[in-house]
Amino acid sequence: MRDTGPGKRGSVSSMGVTGALLLALTFAAILLVVDLFDGRNRILAERADMALQKSQFMSQWFGTTIVATDYVLRDIIGKVRPDDLVYPDPDPQHFQRMQALSRDKLATLPGVEGITLYSKDCVFTASANPKLLGFRSNQKFCTDKSELIGPEARIQYIPMDKSATRRPMILVSRNLVSTDGHLQGGALAAIDLALAQDWISSFAVGPNDVLALVDSDGTLLARNPPLPQAIGTRSPSPPGQPTFGETRSSANFTAISPLDGRERIFGISKIENIPVLLIVGYDKNGTLHEWERRTWQLSAGFVILLALSLVVRRSHLRALAQREALRKLATTDTLTGIANRRQLIETGEHEVARAHRYGHALSVLILDIDHFKAINDTWGHPAGDRAIQNVAKAMARLVRDQDTAGRLGGEEFAIILPETDAAGAAIMAERLRQSIETATTTQADDGTVIHFTVSIGTASLGAQESTFDNLLNRADKGLYQAKGSGRNRVMAAE
Repeated sequence: MRDTGPGKRGSVSSMGVTGALLLALTFAAILLVVDLFDGRNRILAERADMALQKSQFMSQWFGTTIVATDYVLRDIIGKVRPDDLVYPDPDPQHFQRMQALSRDKLATLPGVEGITLYSKDCVFTASANPKLLGFRSNQKFCTDKSELIGPEARIQYIPMDKSATRRPMILVSRNLVSTDGHLQGGALAAIDLALAQDWISSFAVGPNDVLALVDSDGTLLARNPPLPQAIGTRSPSPPGQPTFGETRSSANFTAISPLDGRERIFGISKIENIPVLLIVGYDKNGTLHEWERRTWQLSAGFVILLALSLVVRRSHLRALAQREALRKLATTDTLTGIANRRQLIETGEHEVARAHRYGHALSVLILDIDHFKAINDTWGHPAGDRAIQNVAKAMARLVRDQDTAGRLGGEEFAIILPETDAAGAAIMAERLRQSIETATTTQADDGTVIHFTVSIGTASLGAQESTFDNLLNRADKGLYQAKGSGRNRVMAAE
């Protein structure tokens, strides 16, 4: 049987609403994920830029001390000759001039521990600290004859056990070199490593962030937060750390620190003309902490929105189900489950109007159970109700999807047959009559099988017939004719 009522339309509408809701939620979820990952990448990029800028700033700041020191050393090298660098100096006046030169130049360099001149044998010949006179320098080119010597500035970390002052130092030196590449002497300035550590510790760092000074060999010179056991030791570079040439350069990268195993976003800058690297490392987890908190908040909000949407959707479906139940209650016969009289009349009026509008055929069948009163009187009303239900089932089996079968009342039924002329209606009616006669029975309370028949009247819509009520009345007349002709037969209305 065709169902074009509000229930079906409501079901289609409900599916549309569900699809739209799922589409909207899916789209919102995609936008949320894309926005979160864009935000994450943006935060990491901003932190990488910050690390790079900070490393450049600090390298320039620290580099000013180194560059100023190197500038003074170049000035000293320009004022001395190899024969000025001897120890012991046989000329006391010359010795005092060299000592005064060391002291005067030291006074121009705040933060520098001392300035010392040394001979071609690396022996200290003049120093602002007289206690160092006669000692031999522990610079690499002094202890390793294979070390290449040039006139450029050299920076070296000297641990406490190799330092003449018994304190770890950063040495900045300039050499006098002969044309054939041999050492002729030089001048060096000593920067107490404690000063570098104090300087780098003066910068505020976040939890698990790090600042570090590293020389060209990878020796850790200073670190914030302090790591005393690692100072002065050579540690492997983080994976992905770039290498630099002789010119100043900067870069950033993300890697796991070999010292504490934490993943950081690094900015690294080389101090101009100085083999010292300034490293700034931001803890990646700390950088993403606020993003992760926001992600959890937005995810929780989306889950809540999803839950509320499901609750609203469930309430909507419940309301639709209740409305459908009310619709069925208003349009369906409670005993048989087929259309009631009201639904039959409304459908019939609609079909009559449609048939006239498009010039289509329309027929109606009316049937009732023969000798129904005898069934009730003999086997009781429950048996009569079962007979009515079985007739409704027989009708439901035979009608097409576009047909409408219903109960007019009592044992009387009707079937509306759109697109069906008188001949088609007669065929349908006869098939129904035979089916009920041969295959439809009911059972009494005592188990007795009750056979029964039906009488059927048919009528087809005439060109001048304007109402369904007229069509139904003519089919009813056909039914009475069938009853009067002996029952269990089909009669078309005259």
